[in-house]
Amino acid sequence: MKKFYWASNKDFKFEELPETLEQHNEFINKYNDFFTGDPTKILENLEAPTGEGEGDAAQEAEPEEGEGGDNAKDLDTESEDDEVKVPPKNLTELNRLAFVVKAIENDCQVVPVGSIKLTPLHEVRKNEAFKGLCCETAFLEESYLHFRSAQTKEKKELNQKDDAIFRSDFLESIADDDIQGSWSVQPDTTKSQVIIKSLLWPGYYAYHKLRTKIFGGVYIGDGIKNVDLPFML
Repeated sequence: MKKFYWASNKDFKFEELPETLEQHNEFINKYNDFFTGDPTKILENLEAPTGEGEGDAAQEAEPEEGEGGDNAKDLDTESEDDEVKVPPKNLTELNRLAFVVKAIENDCQVVPVGSIKLTPLHEVRKNEAFKGLCCETAFLEESYLHFRSAQTKEKKELNQKDDAIFRSDFLESIADDDIQGSWSVQPDTTKSQVIIKSLLWPGYYAYHKLRTKIFGGVYIGDGIKNVDLPFML
């Protein structure tokens, strides 16, 4: 599992980003503005105020003295299927940052077709036989794949079959994204390298040097998703 780190402007101490929580899913899309830089800033106050529920409610939870009290709870008879409720946690700016980092990785991380292979054990590995794309294919969207777990039904079913180990397109193509036109694939000034830019997450750039094994990507942006893109195309 990948680990992501962040550093504050004060002490530049690198710390691991927190795990994203499902309880924050319904709130996270409300925020698509600039980060303030304060990781402790509370965006959604979901935790109960201190002391709430500790008075009368706590007394009611205590069993009555004596045997056979009506409110006595036999722990031995408690159902094993009882759902364990996760206590609510405030949504902070640091939590939002964790969501944004994972979203950018999921939506933007791309690799050239043929550079990654699926082994007979269904493990994803670098393809040692990859020699790079040529100029006839390097500038096509179809030549770049999302480097992530398959999300479409078609690719999921393909990857469960042994046939997938012989396919260079077992990953999803950026040309098949829901938002058509969300990528820019252009040559650099020398035409020896291709630059792939995300228009959905401005600030993400991938590159590939033609006829070589060299490729990669980087995100340098403000963490704001271009949610208006579908209306601009």
